[in-house]
Amino acid sequence: MRSFSPGRSEKDRTFMFFCDFDGTVTREDVIDRVLEEFADPMWRQIEQSWVNGEMGSRDCLAMQTKLIKAEKHDLLDFVENIEIDETFVDFARYCKSKPIEVVILSDGIDLFIKSILNRYGLDDIRVFSNGLARTNGHFEMTFPHFRKDCSSRSGMCKCQMMEELSGPGRVNILVGDGRSDFCVATRADLTFAKSALLDFCRAEKIPHIEHSKFEDVVDWLRNQEGQRVTSRDKALPSVVA
Repeated sequence: MRSFSPGRSEKDRTFMFFCDFDGTVTREDVIDRVLEEFADPMWRQIEQSWVNGEMGSRDCLAMQTKLIKAEKHDLLDFVENIEIDETFVDFARYCKSKPIEVVILSDGIDLFIKSILNRYGLDDIRVFSNGLARTNGHFEMTFPHFRKDCSSRSGMCKCQMMEELSGPGRVNILVGDGRSDFCVATRADLTFAKSALLDFCRAEKIPHIEHSKFEDVVDWLRNQEGQRVTSRDKALPSVVA
């Protein structure tokens, strides 16, 4: 792997990190754990239809959340037991000490994400995700970042959000693990991948680095100190495939 070309001082860096949440920041999929605990077992059939490509994640989530039988406080109490990759805290602190912005792009539920981040003192990280409302005694998903032409048929179009949040000269770096990251990985300048996303990046020859924890990302960032990148056509690491 070739490193970034040496450049001006660290203050000139333009990295921006777009992090998936479920299974990337957290050790397990938060929505799956909630459904296992509180939803009618039919949620698994719906999940399989999504896995088989018969529907997008937007329709899948909309149908599954209606099967949840619990109160809001039950859900929040439950996610108190969800743990994150402990090295994400160090990663967030490192980025905060540098001119590096970190945002969460998740096709999950903002109520859970913000509750978990707050528990770790990370409430200053911007979160872009789906919402959860309670109507007529049952839960319903809301999709403030839905895009009709989203090729992934996701509730939250990560590609659109990356485009909107980034700016000229930014190096967009994705950190993810699953199917909701496939499309946006093709738009990122570099992807830190694991699990299904790693297989996808290898198959599609997408520029990526394999990672297991956020400490791997911090190690990579420290190796870049004193170097500079301003666009995707300048000295990005070679494809790992």
